[in-house]
Amino acid sequence: MKTTLRCFTPMIFLALVGLVAGCGGDDSEPGGAAGSAGSGGSGGSGGAGGDGGGTSDAADMKIASSTGAWNVYRDPYADGRASPIADTMMGSADAFALGGGKMRVKLTVSALPANRPFGSHIHKLACEDTKAGGHYQNNPAPDGGANDPAFANAANEVWLDFVTDASGAASKETTVDFVPRTGQAKSVVIHDMLTMDGGLAGAKLACINMPF
Repeated sequence: MKTTLRCFTPMIFLALVGLVAGCGGDDSEPGGAAGSAGSGGSGGSGGAGGDGGGTSDAADMKIASSTGAWNVYRDPYADGRASPIADTMMGSADAFALGGGKMRVKLTVSALPANRPFGSHIHKLACEDTKAGGHYQNNPAPDGGANDPAFANAANEVWLDFVTDASGAASKETTVDFVPRTGQAKSVVIHDMLTMDGGLAGAKLACINMPF
């Protein structure tokens, strides 16, 4: 009986070794497959991420930008009344080409009177040149027709009207179906009132240069 047990012990040991070796082989195969899939997936993700980033940049490309202190016009009403806007006003304006000829414009302002409406538009000239001139129009109105509603409207101009919050801050964003012609739009102006028919919005109060 003792002899039989001695004979079987090495056999049991060899069987156990074979079983362990077999299990080790099974573990390595899924691990190798997962490693290959992970490498391929990582490469694919990198490629997709690169394409996505490129598409996003192309579709949301900044084409004009300005930030900092604004030019606050003196005697905006031409009657000696003080401007409602203080020299401490700050703000920024950014324009992005969206593709397909569209443009998104964002205006952000602060240090203005609280809870007050203002009109705002992109203008043709620089702030110091005839107080920025008239509104930029995608389809220019004929001489004398700049305030004709057929041309002075939110589809043919860039209107950025806003109402400040309790702290005197505001942000406005709009999208139009055009991008200004190079050198023909040079500033953003804030007006005294919300824009009415024909683009009328009262006195020009402040301006920041933003050439296109």
